[in-house]
Amino acid sequence: MKMLDTVVIGDVHGCGEELGRMFARLRTWARDCQIVLIGDLLTKGPRPDLVIEHIHAERDAGRRIRFVCGNHEQRALAALRRAGPDGDTTRLPPKLAAMVECLAEADMIEDAIVLMREAMSCMRVGGRNPRWSAIHAGVDPDLGLAATPRSVMMSIKAAPNESDWWWRYSGQDGLLIVGHKPLSRPLILRREDGRPVVAAIDTGCVYGGYLTAYKVHADKTLMIRSRQRRQYNFQRRVSRREPGSAWRVAAAARGRTLVR
Repeated sequence: MKMLDTVVIGDVHGCGEELGRMFARLRTWARDCQIVLIGDLLTKGPRPDLVIEHIHAERDAGRRIRFVCGNHEQRALAALRRAGPDGDTTRLPPKLAAMVECLAEADMIEDAIVLMREAMSCMRVGGRNPRWSAIHAGVDPDLGLAATPRSVMMSIKAAPNESDWWWRYSGQDGLLIVGHKPLSRPLILRREDGRPVVAAIDTGCVYGGYLTAYKVHADKTLMIRSRQRRQYNFQRRVSRREPGSAWRVAAAARGRTLVR
């Protein structure tokens, strides 16, 4: 029996138009693959309603779509519950209020709650041959995947002037595919023999960068250019290498496709 590949998509953050374009490309680029969305699905971006519509449409068409819990899922769910069925946003911060108002206008409050509950139920998705795991933010390299607390898996990020966790990761848990930290391009760290050990694929779609997908077994990326206003200079959104790291850097995986 042929093993199906998996495509992991970086942080969507309410960019429903870009997710729709990504799904359209995946119908040919990754026709038989399951899809994993790596968290932070609805917050910040302009069209969380389209995110939900596209997920439902793909599932209705027979596509298997799974979620990993991001650090924004809990706050999105809390905002939806606080707003209630009428979408009352008077006590919400502006960005969460905008999300709720968009979903209320589309009559999708309940759909969003169900989606957030599903996402929050899963901290990682993985497979074997090669061994890989998709998690939102990463692991404590001193603890490894099994011992890293849930809160750290959702939110680990380097402090200013510190290197990211992946430079100190030993590789003992196989390939880790993560989002959470927006970079100008996907960052693929490899062993000396070329095998990937970390794939960081949040490329800042909501900030005017890209929405990136990574095909696990094929070791390829697909990038969709964002239509959002650029908020940062993404040429400078890089990961500061830690001296002595064993990993070789590839700015993108083999066979990258860039959709403008």
